[in-house]
Amino acid sequence: MAGKKLRLQIVTPQRPVLDKEVDFVALPAFNGEMGVLPGHIQYVAKLNYGVLRYKEGETEETFAVMGGLAEIEHDNIRVFAEDAALAEEIDEEAAKQKLAQAKASLTKHDADIDMELAEIEIKKALLMLKVKKKAPKF
Repeated sequence: MAGKKLRLQIVTPQRPVLDKEVDFVALPAFNGEMGVLPGHIQYVAKLNYGVLRYKEGETEETFAVMGGLAEIEHDNIRVFAEDAALAEEIDEEAAKQKLAQAKASLTKHDADIDMELAEIEIKKALLMLKVKKKAPKF
């Protein structure tokens, strides 16, 4: 299998995020992290909020992925995510502000607050901060 590659495509409703050949992909599958190498069986995985990693040669990149599906077929991985961001695209200060705002909205005793939306915003902000901290500094 030396020399075989995976084609990784990441798409969100807003935009195509990535399309490249890689050596290895780790997906944030709903029941835990799932590794994919060339020659993997066909599979469809539900994705959780989490870190998607891929390795190309000696380089490893990380993405924040907010749910969705991954389809693995014939050395192609298509990720259809609700949202995704490469570590270098993440604005750490903006993520910290969103986290603070979402936490503040949960502490108010207002009937108009959408608790589920606030919790999603907290999860998203925490994930963005986690990915940003793990990103290699060049």
